[in-house]
Amino acid sequence: MEIKLLMNQILSLRFVMARHPNQHDDVEVSKDLRNRDNYHMKYKKSALVTGCNGDIGFSICEELSKEGFLIIGTDLDKKAKFDIDFYISCELIDFVHDDSSRLKFKNSVTQILNENKSDLKVLVNNAALQITKPFDELTTIDFLNSHIVNSVAPFTMIKSFESQLRKSKGSIVNIGSIHSKLTKPNFCAYSTSKASLSGLTRALSIELSENITVNTINPGAVETKMLLNGFEGNLDKIKELKKFHPAGKIAKPGEISKLVIFLCTNNEGFITGAEISIDGGIGSRLHDPI
Repeated sequence: MEIKLLMNQILSLRFVMARHPNQHDDVEVSKDLRNRDNYHMKYKKSALVTGCNGDIGFSICEELSKEGFLIIGTDLDKKAKFDIDFYISCELIDFVHDDSSRLKFKNSVTQILNENKSDLKVLVNNAALQITKPFDELTTIDFLNSHIVNSVAPFTMIKSFESQLRKSKGSIVNIGSIHSKLTKPNFCAYSTSKASLSGLTRALSIELSENITVNTINPGAVETKMLLNGFEGNLDKIKELKKFHPAGKIAKPGEISKLVIFLCTNNEGFITGAEISIDGGIGSRLHDPI
């Protein structure tokens, strides 16, 4: 029954793309970029970033832009929340299951690349779904949706753009989580889906690394609006969380994005299949009564 309900939900989901009257019919274009008469001549390399409307996603887009990349961002919202070059609204569950939606998305990205005479050099799979429930409340739909967004969608995104990334000898960076190895109660769906993403990184590094580097970054606690909202009215808990980390703090989004930049611009090709933790040392700390 739950699986049937899931399929009904999938069929009812729509793939929506923002429209702009002066440019692509299905792509939202940055106002600043449109006002640049020669913008299509500037960029030789492009980056596709999923989950661009979150704090980490936008930080990644911002840092890649500073490095001269044309930014194509995607998220499930109808509009971009930040100023990026191109934005495509995409529901990843639909992207995975619906061939026509996936083709439409791929064609829109390809159109951007062709019109800007740019090669796709970087794919960052950053979008994530975090469902936290006790195991006895966790449904099959919760579990499946978590894996679809956190693991299957990155697989499908890579399949869709493999040829472009091979041609450019590009880089794939998957944003994983400390929960792929170390977790806690109520994170069953999230932790197992992120562990799957880690496995995907290792497997693809074996098959693709002659042309494409594939790596995972596993952040610990990151100071995002979502995290801070969860501690609203209880700032002492934030201080306690920071003290749990040997570094005495939690990460800023920029610490994640700077590592993305290194893996995509300073990597000579031998760093591939790696899982790199940014966790303030908490992944090395033993918590026991002594």
